[in-house]
Amino acid sequence: MSGASAVKEALWFRHLSRVFKLNVPSVPIKCDNQAALKMINNPITSGRAKHIDVQHHFIRERAARGEVLFQYVKSVEMVADTLTKALPLPQFNKCKYEMGLR
Repeated sequence: MSGASAVKEALWFRHLSRVFKLNVPSVPIKCDNQAALKMINNPITSGRAKHIDVQHHFIRERAARGEVLFQYVKSVEMVADTLTKALPLPQFNKCKYEMGLR
């Protein structure tokens, strides 16, 4: 699950920021999967979701503690797609610009 990897990196970033005496209350993580966001933010699981593994509980716990903040972003606005998908040139240039690359 890529969400667990993102949370682990966010926690590492928070730890590193504390080393430099910086206060980072929560690290925002952008997500374009609304179903995943609902499962993360809803503490009640249905009978159909009993198969959820340890990684999901790890994500949910860290979000509940406020260490990470999951935010919905439309798929077309997902800047990280530049690194993982072949995009049409206009969308690629937009993502490149938003990452600060010229």
